[in-house]
Amino acid sequence: MTTVRATVEIFGQRLGLRADGDSARLEELARFVDTRMREVAERSSSVDTVKIAVLTALNIADELFHERETDQDVRQSGWKNRRKGSYEARTGHEIRGGPG
Repeated sequence: MTTVRATVEIFGQRLGLRADGDSARLEELARFVDTRMREVAERSSSVDTVKIAVLTALNIADELFHERETDQDVRQSGWKNRRKGSYEARTGHEIRGGPG
């Protein structure tokens, strides 16, 4: 991968960054973080940039963890459905849930 350089602005701070990949992607990520920091700042009484950055990072991490958990649930559900379909195809019998 190619190392790219880009100057971005996040929450009023100009930053010179280097990253592997595409400068357009880096700029897109910077716009995303900038937008999220501004949203947090609007809801927060704090003017401390570091606190706003940490709160933003925690919000983004929470969303990432939620997406991972949801994705894992979907994959597990899909696995169960594939196994059920495989059983039905082999035996001709449907798997049914127990009492409840």
